[in-house]
Amino acid sequence: MRKSIIAGLAVLSVLAGPTLAQEGAVDEIIVTGSRATEWDRDEVPVVQLVRRADNLIVAVTVVNDTRDAENRREELIATLRSMVQAADGNTGIDLSIEDDGALVPLTADMVSTLTLGAEPGRMDTSVARLVVKTPIAAADTLDAASGRIERFVEALPKRGRSLVNITGDWELSIVSPSQYRPAILAAISADASSTAEAFGAGYAVEVSGLSNRVTWTQSGPLDLSLFIPYEMSVKPR
Repeated sequence: MRKSIIAGLAVLSVLAGPTLAQEGAVDEIIVTGSRATEWDRDEVPVVQLVRRADNLIVAVTVVNDTRDAENRREELIATLRSMVQAADGNTGIDLSIEDDGALVPLTADMVSTLTLGAEPGRMDTSVARLVVKTPIAAADTLDAASGRIERFVEALPKRGRSLVNITGDWELSIVSPSQYRPAILAAISADASSTAEAFGAGYAVEVSGLSNRVTWTQSGPLDLSLFIPYEMSVKPR
């Protein structure tokens, strides 16, 4: 799934109730943080729905090494608040916290409740990790979408000794993947019908696995292939 940003780093967290990555309980999921990475491309079924991802995302770390602990937290929290404010005024940028492969929007009210981590071996350095995302437009390239995030991070106001750095890999997210289930089922049905017609009246087509959940794999820099893991067989009637 996600690549480790800083080995052993304790990340920023917030009390968010039940795990948000459970099926049906989450609206937006990190593609490379999902079960899609467990699928061998040779096992992906033929019928897939290809579409653009909803957002390009990247992990950002906010670091502060002010010696006094109280001042250090104050400077880091002030920097986080300025990030939220800057994102609120930018229609092309949103801030989130990653929770087990799901994205939880970061709001100004949440900032003061956050638990900040400490960098291993440097107890006088506090860190927080956020996810910055930008919506992917139809005409976007990877460079265009990533450039929006890079410019946002570079322009951020910072308090005291706080630093904000992009530290993760560029990844994709998808909102409510279950909404594509009807379209995928329709495509599977059409493929099954054409297969049955090709083999003639003496054969029947059986499709199994349709109760499986919608999953996905990355098929391009900003594109996804969504599918239901099904199997189809042709048998004599």
